[in-house]
Amino acid sequence: MPSLAQLLLRCIGIAYLAFASLPGRAATSPTPVLGSALQASRTSPHDLEVGGPLPGGLTRAFIPRERLLALPLTTVTNAMDPTRKAPAVYRGIPLTDLRSHLGLSARDADVVFGVCVDNYSKEFPNDYLEAFRSLLILEIDGKGPETWGLNVINKLPMAPYYILATDFAARPSETVLGRPESLRYPHGVARLEFRTDAATLARIRLPGTASPLARQGQAIAVRECLACHGHDDFGGTMSGRPWLLIKTWASNTNYFRRYVVNPRSVQPNSRMPAFNDLEPVVLDALQAYFRELRVADRPR
Repeated sequence: MPSLAQLLLRCIGIAYLAFASLPGRAATSPTPVLGSALQASRTSPHDLEVGGPLPGGLTRAFIPRERLLALPLTTVTNAMDPTRKAPAVYRGIPLTDLRSHLGLSARDADVVFGVCVDNYSKEFPNDYLEAFRSLLILEIDGKGPETWGLNVINKLPMAPYYILATDFAARPSETVLGRPESLRYPHGVARLEFRTDAATLARIRLPGTASPLARQGQAIAVRECLACHGHDDFGGTMSGRPWLLIKTWASNTNYFRRYVVNPRSVQPNSRMPAFNDLEPVVLDALQAYFRELRVADRPR
């Protein structure tokens, strides 16, 4: 019969295991299945570049496509692919699974940036990934990226990777000033950055003293502007006009609004599409956000 001391130790052990298994209490990160697959340089145009706190102390590496194909993959059907305007069957790996195969948890990387060949960059916060299981697509209709061709809308290449959530339904809680949450589906993805919110998005958030209008503008700006107008070491750079430049423009109401609504009216060589559908209150909110923004320094 166990002694009182043995029973106490057993109870303590059970309590510890229960505590460690609670959400957010994981004792260790997942085992890095892809640790041995990481390469220091690109050997093929279809290698996936990854960045973040990677196995072996790496911060940047490349994963050969064949090693991704060897992972447990998911197959899903989409009744209407937004880039092809036709039904499609995808085969790929959820970003949350890929994160685990790199030995990372949501604690290590609670936001993933999909960076495209044209330097467009779309952020995938953990709540979005948990809600919609965005898939890093390796095959479309059983075929690899060399056959994907161009997006029928913007005529840009689909290869080497494509990210999409097939069960997307805009969450009512994410609607801001009448603008609903939109599907995130970057194509031509060449790199994934596994980062933390604290080291990226938190640096362009407003303080607690910000006005309600500016906070609404913040939600819209991060969701709809960051992909092209990045800040420092995160977000997109395809526009060539970074976050702090937009903040400078926001000090001039006439210039800011003209640029957003009809960019070429003030900068003839701008690649930005005209956002002439924005309600005045949305423009007010965006301008309030950039005016009240005080950018935090990069964490060291």
